Amino acid sequence: MFHTLSGALLDTKHRYKMSVLEQLEIETKELLRNNVKRLGGDTAESESARENGVAQATALAAMPWEEFIHVFRREVAKFVARFEELEKSGPPVDARFLAAVTAHERALQSFSERECSGSTADSLEPVIQLLRVVPPRTTRE
Repeated sequence: MFHTLSGALLDTKHRYKMSVLEQLEIETKELLRNNVKRLGGDTAESESARENGVAQATALAAMPWEEFIHVFRREVAKFVARFEELEKSGPPVDARFLAAVTAHERALQSFSERECSGSTADSLEPVIQLLRVVPPRTTRE
């Protein structure tokens, strides 16, 4: 979803923000994949989930930024609550993994809250703190 948004948005600052969020998703996906494998789960990518993400991104990209960020904030709040509950109820052996996934969701929540409140200059800070690799700003922006 963030990849599609970063290519579809017109504002260069917004495109860059989506590329940073995309990097967070990439890094978290790696963490998820490794833990799902460890637990014996299926790590195959879902084509329907990918298609759904692209469709959502296309619809969101058509919205004014302020409307998009309010929708995003509302949706990410649901994920934060869900992962906080999973973290609390999960087995101790998975505590570190579950805490990392919750931190991912909280960073997205903080980003959206900062954007909604007008603190746009530092809105990416909570996300960047979690990244191993921060996307460079490019001339495309």
